[in-house]
Parts: sequence; structure tokens; C-alpha cells
Amino acid sequence: MNADTRILAKKYPGVCINCVCPGYVKTDVNYYTGILSVEEGAEGPVRLALLPHGGPSGLLFEQLEEEEF
Repeated sequence: MNADTRILAKKYPGVCINCVCPGYVKTDVNYYTGILSVEEGAEGPVRLALLPHGGPSGLLFEQLEEEEF
């Protein structure tokens, strides 16, 4: 997924394309053993989805922090 993010970001420079990991979120998939609520886990993806035109692209985010590939 990380490689696809970088490839697509280069192929479509007019579109903001990023990869985001919401963290270990409490869901029924993991029997609610996560450490983050659904609201906390959604904060990063929602913020990235609402970035203005010309925002960062081709990056990996762990919640709200930029990470290295």
C-alpha cells in the first residue's frame, strides 16, 4: 500500500494521495482490545481527507503524525 501511495501520488500530482494508519482502534474485529476509541482512530483519516488543495501528497501518516516509509 505504501508503494501504491507513492506511485499514484506521482502519477496524479493534482490529487492529494496519502496512506494513513488509524492506530489500534477498539472494534469488534479485535474484540475491543484496542487502545483508541473509534472517534480517536477516525481523527487522522478525516483530517487527511479534508486537506486543502496543494496539501502534502505521497506520504504515510500514523494517526496525525507523518512517518517514514
